[in-house]
Amino acid sequence: MTLRLKLAWNSTLIVTIILGITFTGTFLLFKQHVRHSFFQQLQSRAFTAAFFHLEKDELNAQKYELIEQRYREIHRESIRFFNKENRMVFEYDTLRYEVPSDVLDRIRRRNVLYFTDHERQFTGIFYRDNEGDYVVVASDIDTAGLAQLDKLKRYLLISLLLGVCLSFLLTQLLAKQTFRPFSQLIRDVNSISAKNLHARLAVTTKEKDELTALTEAFNLFLVRLEKGVDSQRNFLKHASHELKTPLAAIISNLEITLSRPRTEKEYQEQMHSLHIDALHIKSILEGLLTLSGLEASSNISFAPLRVDELLWDLLEKTSITNPQALIQIDLQQIEQKPHLLEAKGNRDLLMISLGNLIDNALKFSDNQPVSVLLTAHENRLRLIIKDKGTGIEPSELTQIFTLFYRSPKKQSIPGHGIGLHLSKQILDLHHIEISVRSVLGDYTEFTLLFPTFR
Repeated sequence: MTLRLKLAWNSTLIVTIILGITFTGTFLLFKQHVRHSFFQQLQSRAFTAAFFHLEKDELNAQKYELIEQRYREIHRESIRFFNKENRMVFEYDTLRYEVPSDVLDRIRRRNVLYFTDHERQFTGIFYRDNEGDYVVVASDIDTAGLAQLDKLKRYLLISLLLGVCLSFLLTQLLAKQTFRPFSQLIRDVNSISAKNLHARLAVTTKEKDELTALTEAFNLFLVRLEKGVDSQRNFLKHASHELKTPLAAIISNLEITLSRPRTEKEYQEQMHSLHIDALHIKSILEGLLTLSGLEASSNISFAPLRVDELLWDLLEKTSITNPQALIQIDLQQIEQKPHLLEAKGNRDLLMISLGNLIDNALKFSDNQPVSVLLTAHENRLRLIIKDKGTGIEPSELTQIFTLFYRSPKKQSIPGHGIGLHLSKQILDLHHIEISVRSVLGDYTEFTLLFPTFR
């Protein structure tokens, strides 16, 4: 069963229940009204009969004539009078029914009593007269009222059937109209494949309804999916591109080494060369994996941290991996505003980003110290990493953050062109602004401007 048909059936069921309850309530209320009206009519007949039989000697001729006229209008009603001994004393009839003594006693206690026996309705009144106290019971079958109720029942049943059928047809039309955009949405979704993940579903209305929310949610899913697929493609493409050279070097060295017997010293030299190539491959893979994770992930956790503590941890790590490194950290200008050292971010990623910038400065500093300066700028933290090296050509400043870009003049310096690109991606993720200034033959300076934490 399609969702459209299911909606039509469920809606029709709801309409049926609502109409059924409404029509049943209407019928019962009307039935109660008809019964009560007939009871009151019987009560009026009983009083008229009592006046006619018991008040003749006390009424003037004109009033009695009016009472007699009303009494003559009684045709079908059965009128019975009972004395205090519960014996019927007036208005004998041929109807076969009896009024129990306990009912007569209840009439005397209540003065007026309504009751029924099957379809026959009864109204009993207690009438006090100077000739004695009597119970007058008027009864009849409300033929006209029952006929009206039967006719109303048929009308309501017919109306219920017509209402249910009409509801089903209209709900079908409404469901078809409502689900028409979903049909187009399904066709658009089926047209999207791995070759056109950049395609997006069109939002057909400006109203913020469920269809719009579904379309926007699916478009967000496509964005995440496209990022994930692109990240995998880029990883494979970049890995295959960058791993060719070290792998070719490893294979070439192994072939040369195995071409003839070597001395122990030559084997050690080849093993050292292989170790360097393996570390190069490891560095490339780690950079690509981190970059791939950044591109594909949308739920990286951020937490409060201290930039100075992060730098000291980074300096300690660098001193272990590169004992020859000379790094000078200057915190004097920020000592008066320690609150600016507070930031929010992912500690591991910032360690990678700042570590890449410092490692890059160390590589091109010609064994000169690298300075790290923390200052305040417009109530924001500014971090400056400066080396004393050969500098960067002005034409290359716009390309240094491009993935795998390496200056043609510095190919002899180890590297694979991932570090600066990865650092830029991490800094952008943290909304940290980065700028570069360089003077050929003098220095290169990376400036980081952190966003306001509080």
